[in-house]
Amino acid sequence: MATLTQIAALFALCLLCLSGGAHSAAPEFIVVGEVYCEVCRTNFINRLSEPMSGATVRLECRGEDPSNVTYTGEGVTDENGSYKLIVEGDHGEEECAVRLMKSSRDDCSEIPNEGWAIEPSSRITVTKNSGFHDNVRHANPLGFTKKKADPGCAQLFKELELNPTDQDF
Repeated sequence: MATLTQIAALFALCLLCLSGGAHSAAPEFIVVGEVYCEVCRTNFINRLSEPMSGATVRLECRGEDPSNVTYTGEGVTDENGSYKLIVEGDHGEEECAVRLMKSSRDDCSEIPNEGWAIEPSSRITVTKNSGFHDNVRHANPLGFTKKKADPGCAQLFKELELNPTDQDF
């Protein structure tokens, strides 16, 4: 008959096996962010920017060689312009970024490519080895722009003390 020590050792071995299995599962991360229609063509979110529902974003992770796409995921924004992407696995050795793919509005569909928005994307860290204590990652807001700034932007520019020279209202 098994002794109490043997039963305790067997129980401890079973617990050790179960805990090892739980830690070997690939981590899952949640990437959240917002997409706006930037009506003033300033390439930054302001009080006139409008949340965009139905816009498509794509998360891509790339290895050292930029042509080596190691992970891809797409999502669509909700009625508040927010999206949530589930990311499988740890991508600590890769560069990951969320990019604008498709606007839901014909009047606000330009992807900015000037100023700070020369590469309109939001880089994020998708690894457990980052100092973050949870699995949620927050991407910076992204925005499509209108072809022509709205008339109300002139007042916004005055409030912000901006002097855009190439804006037609």
